[in-house]
Amino acid sequence: MTPRIGLIGIGEAGAAIGAGLRDANDLIVVGYDARGDDAVVRARAAAAGIRLVGSLGDLAAATDVLLCLTSAKVALSVAAAVAPHLGPDHVYADWNSASPQLKREIAHVVAATGASFVDGAVMAAVPPHRHRVPVLLSGGGAERLCAALGGLGMDLELLGPEPGQASAVKMFRSLLVKGLEALLLECAVGAHEYGVTERVLSSMNGTLPTDDWRELASYLLGRTVVHGARRAEELRQVARTLGDLGVEPLLADAGARRLQWFADLGLGTDATALDYDAVLATVGKMRHQ
Repeated sequence: MTPRIGLIGIGEAGAAIGAGLRDANDLIVVGYDARGDDAVVRARAAAAGIRLVGSLGDLAAATDVLLCLTSAKVALSVAAAVAPHLGPDHVYADWNSASPQLKREIAHVVAATGASFVDGAVMAAVPPHRHRVPVLLSGGGAERLCAALGGLGMDLELLGPEPGQASAVKMFRSLLVKGLEALLLECAVGAHEYGVTERVLSSMNGTLPTDDWRELASYLLGRTVVHGARRAEELRQVARTLGDLGVEPLLADAGARRLQWFADLGLGTDATALDYDAVLATVGKMRHQ
């Protein structure tokens, strides 16, 4: 049976997914956007072949699967607004970039209606991939969603049964990616003042095992077990260097505090015997003693 798909939020992502489903499967997607009278929204929906309806109630009545692609800021209020129109025949999937806790709160709202909830984490830019964008799924309705959409050429991966698990992958991946961007910015701004940016960057070639991030995590965390206090002090000196240039050392200071926190745990283990999972398991036990 062909699923009846509804999109909440006809932004760039929603329009791209709708257009992909139409082009690949000759499927008409129904959509609702709170800005329904906006000319840009209407033009975007028309170009994507999305049939707009005037209310969330109309959307729920016309669909079995609802994909919410609004924003984390309004995701909970949207779920609360559509909840009176949901029932056991519906699958409600929130694919916004949001915290695991927020996804759990939305799951609670949806569960009270009898509908199935899915936490979705979109793992790449949507427009280039359209409906084939990789999405991690978790929550009680994840298997049901995969079964409903399985024949449409979508790239869906089941992660686990709990809402928040999929979003946790995206959130902590974002911490790495955006954190590295921020670190590079602070590093380069300081290095530029001394005219040594190129030398700093080229000095990193071949320094870290970046082909496998699990290996990298084991390498860095294992070394930090042994040298955490010294590394924290080095970052404090980096902060001083930036401060002397008039650059506020936001990340150097924060990094020093985090490494000192790690050192103060006093793991005192031989780094060569550790992988990242062993380090983190030990940290977890110590934090919860």
